[in-house]
Amino acid sequence: MKRWRRSLAFALALSVAGALSSSAALAQEAGEPDEEAEEAEAEAPPPAPKARRKVIPARADVGGKDRKAAPADADQKRGPAEKEKDKAERPVEERAARGVAIIERGGQVLGLGAVLAGDGRILTALSPLGAGNDLSARLADGTTVRVKLGHHDRVWDLALLVPQTGRWTEGLTASSRDPVRPDAQIRSFSAARGKVAAVPLVLRSRKTLIGGDDRQLDSAIELGSRVSPLDLGAPIIDEDGRVVAILGRGCAPNEGKPCTPVAYGAPISAIRGFLRAVPATAVQPAAWLGIQGVSEASPVAKGVRVTVVHPESPADEARLQGGDRAASDMILAVDGVPVTSPEALADAIRTHAVGEKVPLLLLSRGKYRQVTVLLRAAPDPKAAAAKKPAPEAELPPPSSSGKATEEYRK
Repeated sequence: MKRWRRSLAFALALSVAGALSSSAALAQEAGEPDEEAEEAEAEAPPPAPKARRKVIPARADVGGKDRKAAPADADQKRGPAEKEKDKAERPVEERAARGVAIIERGGQVLGLGAVLAGDGRILTALSPLGAGNDLSARLADGTTVRVKLGHHDRVWDLALLVPQTGRWTEGLTASSRDPVRPDAQIRSFSAARGKVAAVPLVLRSRKTLIGGDDRQLDSAIELGSRVSPLDLGAPIIDEDGRVVAILGRGCAPNEGKPCTPVAYGAPISAIRGFLRAVPATAVQPAAWLGIQGVSEASPVAKGVRVTVVHPESPADEARLQGGDRAASDMILAVDGVPVTSPEALADAIRTHAVGEKVPLLLLSRGKYRQVTVLLRAAPDPKAAAAKKPAPEAELPPPSSSGKATEEYRK
């Protein structure tokens, strides 16, 4: 009996000690509020009644991972037709702004420019460019590409810039409407804090001005709005978002006095003549893979067997193997596009731009593998340009495809 009482007392003592230690541990974990916390709690407003509280799901948390992932997944499921429909549903100004580039030198804004639709080259004003060296263009997605001056016209203050990497095809087309009419709703663009925004612009009439080299400008478009010098080169668009002129700098004659510097619009007629005079060398560098190959069909696939890999070429950097049939690679596809001949391979590479990373599907020694090549310009661009005639530069006419037509060239 005494032993049972001793065991019961011992058990009760252990229970009390455990309870005390657990309470101490919880108190230590929670911590005691300091004086500042107590003051803050006293000053805070009383909590709202439970009936009015709302529980916000975690997926609706602004900036949360789930919220970001949902639109991306939805965008991946959409097909090309749906994406094109989304583009068409954008406001006119937003669609047109995708074709406006900011021209810079060393991060300093010089002016704006209009990307030629489906082409990638940029039409802008010549006067803000200075010597034309060390130029870059910031595109609508924020990327910056190095550009070179490919062609210029001092009289009409026009310049064509050729990107050296990448290919931005969301450009602008030419308008066939008369911009100087009473019911016209004309806009141009201005850059503020690195972003391009559409701004209303008043066009008064067609006027004779003085251009570069003191040459006369006939049918220059007189502006009724002030223009910032940093907006020179910007496209002037109509209600449909098509280009009616490019902002340039000229001089208004004053009888018996020095002429007054003014901004004006270079009309589509002057732009057409300028683009038709672009030299054949003013084209973007052609992408180069750096291999020689022959067509070949194996029992399992058809492709281009690599015979030679040029040293220090993109193919060499990706470790493509040439030589005899037993050890060399066979290129089956370029970015998912099957290639069965050297000509088809060249065409597939040509659709990509310098600086792009392109996946290649290879077959070698009975095994499939995929490599990624970083395309560069050919070592001798002049020789490459001589093999294939350069396309004539055109600001495309208004059409669903955005491509130049013979009627526009006339």
